[in-house]
Amino acid sequence: MAFWRALLHPLGFGRIGEWPGCVLWAGDQAQLLVQEAAEASRGLVVMLRAGSRQVVDAIHATALQAGWPVVEKPASKFIAPGYYGCVLAVPGAPGIWISIAHAWDDLPERSDATLVRAAGADPDVVLGGYLFRPEAASRGAVIVLHGYASSAVDTVGTGKQLAAAGWTALCLSQRGWLGSTGREDQGLRQQDDVLCAADWLQRETGLTRIGVLGYSQGGQVALLAAARDRPFAFVIAYFPCTDLQAWPQQAEGNGIRDYLEDFVTPDNIARCSPVSCASRIVAPTLLIHGEEDRIVPIAQSEAMVAANPAIQLLRVPGGDHGLWEQHDAIWPEVLAFINREQGTTD
Repeated sequence: MAFWRALLHPLGFGRIGEWPGCVLWAGDQAQLLVQEAAEASRGLVVMLRAGSRQVVDAIHATALQAGWPVVEKPASKFIAPGYYGCVLAVPGAPGIWISIAHAWDDLPERSDATLVRAAGADPDVVLGGYLFRPEAASRGAVIVLHGYASSAVDTVGTGKQLAAAGWTALCLSQRGWLGSTGREDQGLRQQDDVLCAADWLQRETGLTRIGVLGYSQGGQVALLAAARDRPFAFVIAYFPCTDLQAWPQQAEGNGIRDYLEDFVTPDNIARCSPVSCASRIVAPTLLIHGEEDRIVPIAQSEAMVAANPAIQLLRVPGGDHGLWEQHDAIWPEVLAFINREQGTTD
């Protein structure tokens, strides 16, 4: 890993996931999987980007017709947003594999939302996202923030649910991720981008009641933004990291330590930690955290409550990071919190 970090870190890549014999790097809207082979490598894999999934399928069909060795049939994988590819072996040179892959280079259009752009906090940052509008008059607006190594594509479900409940929702891609420019900074300037997005959303919709909802790092950024001068109607943070100094000691393995080493300089640890500014959050705030979360342990949310007792914590028994199984059951409580704090009813 020392070799790979010396090679990739100056190029803007950082470690975001680690498993036995495997490390996932990400940066500048790309991801790279480094996997340890069972023995010393004697081959080469060359990945070529295709313009569409149809091109991938056409090349695969040609390979089958010509009798070329097919290592992997066309399939989707969690390698990059929208990734779809196949792998062929070069005839006569089985040690050389050619991967033909298509991946999104921007947020795809949707029929149920408007693809929008808004200026970020720096001149070179343009934020992309999806704007969902309710059928009836809107109760207000909500900015929805994804977690690390994700994008607005992964929060459209929440955007649709908020619109169905009468709220205008802006599902935003944070800087450095699909649909937005700039580089990932673990909350340092991403919180400023949220303030810019809130101003844009108010100008675009005329709505003044704006809340913010985030998942994981998106929850961290939501809390950081809420501690700033701009008032938010409410804040909802799912399993957020709040104390970056304590986090590596609380999480399992070395993955979090590596992640922070790659993305956060020591002098920015406090500035990227919501616990350091928790007392300045005045908006009604709800944290939602699984009690069995091993990536961002619930102690991270408990630290926020200790620093600001007005913050509410919904503990989810048996919940791990992501709360995939519990999301639908939790959602009515989330809406009840919003309605109660905003003085509205279903």
